[in-house]
Amino acid sequence: MRLMALLWVVCLLSSCATITRGRDEVISVDSDPSGARATIMCAGNISASGTTPARLTIPRKADLCRIDVEKSGMTTQKVMIERGFNASYWLNFVPGLGLPTYLLSSGFWGGSDSTAVGWLVFGVAGAAGLVVDRVTGAMYDHDPNVIKVTLQPQH
Repeated sequence: MRLMALLWVVCLLSSCATITRGRDEVISVDSDPSGARATIMCAGNISASGTTPARLTIPRKADLCRIDVEKSGMTTQKVMIERGFNASYWLNFVPGLGLPTYLLSSGFWGGSDSTAVGWLVFGVAGAAGLVVDRVTGAMYDHDPNVIKVTLQPQH
């Protein structure tokens, strides 16, 4: 049972994206020449701006994002950012396997009650990670999260 508890803690801490990645993501924006205005605009009136080189922070759940990099006398560059799932989120399924294992061990295998309860706790931890990561948005990553643009003079 001690091994089961240790395994549960290790999986929970290593797989929950909210713990390992957080709710927000930093998007690095650089330009040549530097000193340009970088603005991220996303759905839901989410935005951030700064001067290149810039580190702009947006919520991981932000969707439909675009970065505009502009400087006086230069053509504005626009870069679309896609939102996808990060690998930490999928690791929540590892402890989540404890739920079906609990059902099997408590009924079909005839395992001990303490083993069945251990699998139940293991499974609930994985399910909790899936829900928490979805609610906080930590399950998402943006691509690209490092942007480098070369601004061209306007004609």
